[in-house]
Amino acid sequence: MRSSPGWRLPGFLPPSRFVPFSRRAVVGVFAFLIPAALHAQNGTVVGRVTDAATTSPIAAVQIVVEGTTLGGTSGTDGRYRLVNVPAGPHVLVARRIGYTALRQAVTVTANGEVTVNLAITQSAIALDQVVVTGTAGAQEKRAIGNAVATINAADELRKSGSTNITSLLNARAPGVTVRARSGRLGAGPAIEIRGRNSLSLENAPLIYVDGVRINNATSTGPQGVSGRLGGQGASVAGRLNDIDPNDIESIEVIKGPAAATIYGTEAANGVIQIITKRGGAGSQPQISLQTELGTMEFANAESRIPTNYYRVPASGEIVTWNGVKSEADSGRPLFRTGQVRRYQGSVSGSRDLLRYYASSTYENSLGIEPNNSIRQLTLRSNFDVQTRPSTNLATSFGYVTAANHLGADAGASPMLGATAGHGNVFPATRGFFATVPEVPQQLYDNADYIDRFTASTTLSNTPVSWFTHRVIAGIDYTGEDARGLERFAPPEIAKYLTPAAAAGSIGQTLRRNSIISGDWSGSANFNLTSALSSRTSVGGQYYRRASNTSFLGGLAFPAPGVETVSGATQAVASSQSEVTNTTIGAFGEQQFSWRSRLFLTGGLRVDNNSAFGKDFKWVTYPKVSGSWVIGEESFFPLKDVINTFRLRAAYGESGRQPAAFAALRTFSAATGPNGSAAVTPSSLGNPDLRPERGKEVELGFEAGLFQRLTVDFTYFNKRTLDQIVSQAVAPSSGFPGSQFRNLGQVNNHGIEMSSTYRVIARPGLNWEITGNLATNRDEIIDLGGIQNVVASPGFANIVGYPIGSVFTKRVVSADRDATTGFATNVLCDGGAGKAPMACAQAPFVYIGTPTPRTTGAISTTLNIGDRLRLYGLGDFRRGNLLWNANEQLRCTGGAGAQFCRASYYPLEFSPIYLAGIVPTAATQGLTQGYYQDASFFKLRELSATYTLPQSLVGARTSITVAGRNLWTSTKYNGLDPESNVNNAGSSTINQEQGVTPPLRQFSATINIVW
Repeated sequence: MRSSPGWRLPGFLPPSRFVPFSRRAVVGVFAFLIPAALHAQNGTVVGRVTDAATTSPIAAVQIVVEGTTLGGTSGTDGRYRLVNVPAGPHVLVARRIGYTALRQAVTVTANGEVTVNLAITQSAIALDQVVVTGTAGAQEKRAIGNAVATINAADELRKSGSTNITSLLNARAPGVTVRARSGRLGAGPAIEIRGRNSLSLENAPLIYVDGVRINNATSTGPQGVSGRLGGQGASVAGRLNDIDPNDIESIEVIKGPAAATIYGTEAANGVIQIITKRGGAGSQPQISLQTELGTMEFANAESRIPTNYYRVPASGEIVTWNGVKSEADSGRPLFRTGQVRRYQGSVSGSRDLLRYYASSTYENSLGIEPNNSIRQLTLRSNFDVQTRPSTNLATSFGYVTAANHLGADAGASPMLGATAGHGNVFPATRGFFATVPEVPQQLYDNADYIDRFTASTTLSNTPVSWFTHRVIAGIDYTGEDARGLERFAPPEIAKYLTPAAAAGSIGQTLRRNSIISGDWSGSANFNLTSALSSRTSVGGQYYRRASNTSFLGGLAFPAPGVETVSGATQAVASSQSEVTNTTIGAFGEQQFSWRSRLFLTGGLRVDNNSAFGKDFKWVTYPKVSGSWVIGEESFFPLKDVINTFRLRAAYGESGRQPAAFAALRTFSAATGPNGSAAVTPSSLGNPDLRPERGKEVELGFEAGLFQRLTVDFTYFNKRTLDQIVSQAVAPSSGFPGSQFRNLGQVNNHGIEMSSTYRVIARPGLNWEITGNLATNRDEIIDLGGIQNVVASPGFANIVGYPIGSVFTKRVVSADRDATTGFATNVLCDGGAGKAPMACAQAPFVYIGTPTPRTTGAISTTLNIGDRLRLYGLGDFRRGNLLWNANEQLRCTGGAGAQFCRASYYPLEFSPIYLAGIVPTAATQGLTQGYYQDASFFKLRELSATYTLPQSLVGARTSITVAGRNLWTSTKYNGLDPESNVNNAGSSTINQEQGVTPPLRQFSATINIVW
């Protein structure tokens, strides 16, 4: 591994170096490939795809000519058109998520046109569905021994009105937990699949778009000058929401090493593949326009931000104060009603050999505070060229430019100021803790300016009937200008600040991140006998990530309106870093199938990564899997009851590479004698450092019963070995700090289940209910002999317990003091096998985990006729704790006084509760009450869609009215059990303090298609 200047976008190269070459390349390729196709004596296949039960047209159905790369998708009217089909007999295959694949024979005549209409049947278990994630090329689900969760993004988006990928992914795949770090516009999501697996590395999965790896950062954005308020809580941006959900056709999720072996190092946390829309195979262009307008609000803010209590010393009177109500009564509402404003247009279709899709989306939305907004423009263009029956060239281009103003959570935010304030304690700031709301809302602008370009090219070729191969190359480039700004304060606000703070500051972080990826795979298919067939696949990948980050800043602007680093009167220390990480790998895979029912697959991946230690070179990851569609065997009983039944099993391994410089011995710049340049030891490094290694077993089945009920069940058991653990360095080494070593092991196991029940299925009325459920249990097995001691309450990694477990003194009994009403005679858990004891001598014991033990969701869709659709979604999480730091600040007096109700009305609460939350002489140091059960159920989405008669408006027009985050049922005492200021990356701390909760939204969307 070495630093490099990074890759530059073609647009940044001198024209003489790039443009002539690109023109020659493009012209040469098309000049060579297209003429042969144009002069071939071939024919055309046209038709319409409909639902076999309702006869309604179906869009986005993939129609391919079996044994070739010829294919396309149906438009919204269900029509398709395949050109350049060789004359002779063929088989058309029609596939769509949620439908059984249909094969239809057709005979094509030279220069002729044949019409083939296709009627496909609904089936929630589609074993013939083709997936591309985790496989060496596209394969039918029936042949894959691991679970692949597929989300029909286009359908889900039409039902739910989701505003971003975070909401589109959430609750729709069992075992996948998606949550925004904040409810603010622009907040980046944190994603975990099957819980937490690593002690020190990120637990986020890899993200791909159309086969190209993209930046999956979950915590980026502005950083203010150290020690200043402007940057606090601002680093919540993430790159996943740069992708417009309207451009997505489907999402495929594989959840661990058993499925991710061919991705090698970095894939142990799973892979999410986003597949964007392609042009339909119809001859006429299709134009779509969509407008979404809506509102967002902090629902019931006055009751959710707690009312605070204070006893006036002179009179003994208990005075209440609520920051939201106080500001509203004074004509200064703390929060406003935000606005959702999104406009999207697209055109798609085909022309001869070319299929195309182009779209543009503009969003200009406003959050609930004046310093939170999004202005974003997204462009996408996808092209498919069928250069000849054996060859297809597909390109995908995406561009995003955005100006996201994130505001600030925590720190001096109004959210925290209202939570931990009181008019009698902070009269100079109108009762708000730290400062008045105008300071953060008017002076602090934590802005994230983004320019992002993603491109991929896929060349698929079938030179002979038994061999097919493809090459995918692409880039994801992000240029980011993130600014943590404190503006120069006007006199009416400056009075609340020190002179230094009133003069303002700026911290500017410039990031350039690029990921270049290349992937080739080829598969040879042979029929060894009439029943036995073989598929041999080989492939190789190359990934290169380059990151260049610079920070510069300044203090004290001379006047209002000056907001640049060069305009500040005092410079702060600047910094710059460059990191390049490269992975190169190859794999081989062999699959045997018996009568297309029984499939056995074995494979091996070989990898190297530049972050490995210099004494550790290549790593190998094996896989083996089996799939048996036993329901198609002649001996299978009860076929009238069990319509579909498949058993599957898989074992696989993959890894997670160390941090970029963890293996290297490094030195820092220093000033030597007489001002000379010198270096000083910085990090000892570890030349033997290896990747963390995940080993996973998956067992499962899919079943369809009575043509109405489907069940998909998976059990997984995963071991993550060679956990990278930080260990103190001996002083004799001459290096400070710690060294990363492969010492630990973490185990995870659980189940995942999804089911769909079609309650009613007949023309004019269709009602189905879908649910999913997942469990997860993680346990630290080994820490390489590091001593297991809990010295203070809080989150800790201890052998025998989950990652980031909560340890504190647990109150088991308490009496009520007859005079004060507070807890007395308090006893705590004495530990395993020991009697309760005085809390001062009691040990810290395990009380829970920050990772949800159980997650799930239930949704229902009701279609009435061809025009009205009703939809609802609810999801839940159970079995996890969240540190309510708001409550701790209020009840312990950390904000200047004790504000919580229990401190003034103890008789309303049990003695055990009081012992864990209100500090007194008898309960000093107890914190149990602040780690609270964050289980919840949310009514996440409700929507209604009505399709207008086409004769009335001259186009296919639908109107959707939707609501999100409508209602929450929880025992948690804070703002919201989903709020979590530390849920990104590898952090084991789950904490809520001054974080904007998920906001309630209502929207109306009009979609018009010509």
